[in-house]
Amino acid sequence: MAPNGQRGTATSTYLTSWDVGIGAGLMAGAAVGMMMPYGRDPMKTQVGKSIHKLGVAVDHAVDSIVSEMR
Repeated sequence: MAPNGQRGTATSTYLTSWDVGIGAGLMAGAAVGMMMPYGRDPMKTQVGKSIHKLGVAVDHAVDSIVSEMR
């Protein structure tokens, strides 16, 4: 444990290292993802399809709620 006068320095060093590690991990993950053999387009297409399905499901849910209110 750090002495009383150094606790702020120890805490800021730890938290800064934590943030740098998260940022480095995100960049490394993105680099690995871009180097995968299937490329980025299929991943974007699958994400887009999933978001579209979610939007359609929400739209149908709202339509059914509104129709029950009438």
